[in-house]
Amino acid sequence: MKKQSKPKFESIFVLRVYTYGTYGEKPSYQIDEDELKRAGSALPGVDIWCVETGYFRTLREAEMRVRRIAGEVNTERWCKLYSFVVEEKPLGCMIGKGDYLTVWRYLRDGSLWQVSKVSCIRWHDDQGDDLGNTGFYGRDLSSIPIKEGDIVEIAGERFVELGIVWQMPPTKERMKVIWKRYRKTFGKIPRVHPDDTDDSYSIVYYDMDKDGEIGYSHYHPAVVNVMPPSLPVPKKYALQLRKCLKTLQKEAEEYARNWEKEQQKKGNIK
Repeated sequence: MKKQSKPKFESIFVLRVYTYGTYGEKPSYQIDEDELKRAGSALPGVDIWCVETGYFRTLREAEMRVRRIAGEVNTERWCKLYSFVVEEKPLGCMIGKGDYLTVWRYLRDGSLWQVSKVSCIRWHDDQGDDLGNTGFYGRDLSSIPIKEGDIVEIAGERFVELGIVWQMPPTKERMKVIWKRYRKTFGKIPRVHPDDTDDSYSIVYYDMDKDGEIGYSHYHPAVVNVMPPSLPVPKKYALQLRKCLKTLQKEAEEYARNWEKEQQKKGNIK
């Protein structure tokens, strides 16, 4: 088994297999009518299920199983495959349910999509020690085949929603500046530092209520969960996402101008 930076821990690799959550229907993006009635609003997207979970001693064993499942052409499971996730977790201690040391996302054909090596484990067995490297140092954007303005999927546990990229993850150059600031404030090895939550996009999304009114905002999903569309995107959804993005961009620009004017009045900037 793979040894961790904390030598008393060994790793286990947990593989989760996701399929589209449709019953005999061809999967498609839609605004769920049942969700509209239940919650009063709904987002465009598609249901998914975690249908199987496997536990492996090494990443190689987990990846071999991913390739094996992806190669099972013309089986019922294969026809509905969505993606695979492998999470590296430490053995011999209690951690948060969703915590991991490393996470990998694979597309339905078994190819690696993205990996995050930023551990999110900071508490284990009621101890406040970090496990693994919990610092985020930036992304090489040339390795991400997504750009600002692209329509994307954001994969959750039960639902994949449509969104549009507002801002890309921070680059390595950008994070060098941020790390320098943190070290200056908190010391050479700062306890407060950029972490797994910084390894993310800024994504714009929208929902529709039962009266057809549109609400929109943005959030910051992890890079490994943001993927290219796996299904044809209806034109009406794409147009609405682009409209929401433009509106938020204008609002952000107006806010920045107003903030600068206020700072000039206060004499903070010239």
